[in-house]
Amino acid sequence: MVNNKRPKKKSRESWGAIRKLPSGRYQASYLYEGTRFSGPTTFDAINDARAWLARVRADIQRNAWRDPRAKSVETFGDYSTTWVEQRLSSKGEPLRPRTRVEYRRQLDKGLSELAHLRLESITAPVVRGWHASRLENSGKTAAAREATLLRAIMSTAIADGVIDRNPVEPKMCRSDPEKDYGAPTDKEFQTLVREISSSEPRLKLAILLAAYGGLRISEWRALRRSDLVINGSQLMVQVVRQAQYIPGEGWHVGPPKSKEGVRVVDLPAHLLEEVQHHLAEFVEPSGDSLLFKLRRQSSFLHNSQFNRHWNKARELAHVREQKDGKWVKRVRSHDLRHFHLSRFSATGATIAEVQARGGHATVEAAMVYQHALKGRGAELANMIPKLH
Repeated sequence: MVNNKRPKKKSRESWGAIRKLPSGRYQASYLYEGTRFSGPTTFDAINDARAWLARVRADIQRNAWRDPRAKSVETFGDYSTTWVEQRLSSKGEPLRPRTRVEYRRQLDKGLSELAHLRLESITAPVVRGWHASRLENSGKTAAAREATLLRAIMSTAIADGVIDRNPVEPKMCRSDPEKDYGAPTDKEFQTLVREISSSEPRLKLAILLAAYGGLRISEWRALRRSDLVINGSQLMVQVVRQAQYIPGEGWHVGPPKSKEGVRVVDLPAHLLEEVQHHLAEFVEPSGDSLLFKLRRQSSFLHNSQFNRHWNKARELAHVREQKDGKWVKRVRSHDLRHFHLSRFSATGATIAEVQARGGHATVEAAMVYQHALKGRGAELANMIPKLH
């Protein structure tokens, strides 16, 4: 038998609307930001429908409302995978390949414990337990980096309406590790240059470009003959690309770390003879020829190829030693960049000049090198002219 009863009109409520269905049950709905939402189920009594509306209204007033259209059963593993693929940088650009790989590594390693959990199940107590475990097993630095990624992902989940609040406390993302690395002293640098020249003379200029031009390893590795500009005694290097090896993907060649990384770096005149010798001995005549290629090498210099000679030089310079059975990386290749920019800053260069020379995207990054060098105080004091 066909039911010809028409549903009753919606009852007038102080907020929201309720209507009685032909079945005798009650349906509640409300209008929010131009969209009407209905209750997840119908109710036996009108007071039950009113109670549900009251709870929803209270959630809206305390900013705890969640969009019912959001996926509330999605696991962290699925959500984070999509997050990495869709994530944009602060400049609205896709993540750089190395950044994407690093995020995936953290998700596969430290954050894998949370992969099977639903997003709403990752509460503050769950995160505290996970973080404590990571501190014990991996140390403060690794735990802080993983917590930073977790907090960023959960912030997006809040914006998507999947969860109400971020379960990752900001203090979990902070790390003040004891540095076991730093720029070499002048004497250590001289030893490093001498030893790497003896081990593999083709790499001597690479070390000099890092120490006298502040180039990153990914930048000097990608240099070609045409990137060196010699105008009389003036020597410059054009930094327009970087080359990075991404495991499982191969070489990625693209612009430097930031748009500010595209730059022209003036090199000291005393490097001219070293550059001319390197070009004559180790670089093919074509302008497209890579500056740094080892024998029988067809592509860019891989980190492992460089490290074979770099580590030997560091050990002989006593800046790579074992402590408690582990290698202490006291001077990394990147620290040669710090070596250069600190000394460039100490010459009286402004923060803007340091920023431009280092290819930094922010003033804050350049200010790292605005520190006092040992013994520099007396030198600067003696530069003050006598006025009496």
